[in-house]
Amino acid sequence: MPRMVAAVEALFDSATALQKFSLVASSAYILQTMIQAGAEHISSGLLRMPDGQLSQATFCVIVERPDTGPVPQDRRVTAKRTAQQWRDLHPGADVGLIMLPYGIAALCVREEELSIPGALFGVTEPVVTTVLQAQFCVPLKTGPGTALYALTTEDVANWPSWLELLGGIMKSVSAEEPADGAEGSGEPRVAAAPRGTENHP
Repeated sequence: MPRMVAAVEALFDSATALQKFSLVASSAYILQTMIQAGAEHISSGLLRMPDGQLSQATFCVIVERPDTGPVPQDRRVTAKRTAQQWRDLHPGADVGLIMLPYGIAALCVREEELSIPGALFGVTEPVVTTVLQAQFCVPLKTGPGTALYALTTEDVANWPSWLELLGGIMKSVSAEEPADGAEGSGEPRVAAAPRGTENHP
């Protein structure tokens, strides 16, 4: 929280105190929700738009490893099953299958309303905010389980820029051994961001 406050103060110096507080409170709530869901990686990223404005989004990775299941699993069947579950859960979402360099994955892009506790803003009623989220469900190659990659932002107007960035991240997912020679796990990992892409979440 202190680091987030310091970043907002430095980057959004023209914003009002209430705007800064709202950004920190909503971001912290999203992060806490992802932590409770078992996220193994969470990052909050900023992109500078062509007009000079900064846009914020949150990126997380959740890896699910059930105790039992087929080894190896049929990854196409797993991806199809996930896509169907998403269609049932989110009728208005864009859901489909996509082939990544790592392998087949299910993709879900949807709009969602988050109800943030009003206590964070000093009010009684919950504060409702609209976010866009893209999720990739990538079945693991090494046994039962999946890796879920999700990017969430309140900046609906700049969604295409975030979606393009997420596409680049997903293309970098690899099961290859790390460059340092350590033994690879066979599970999906994201390659280090190339220089000049410090805005990656």
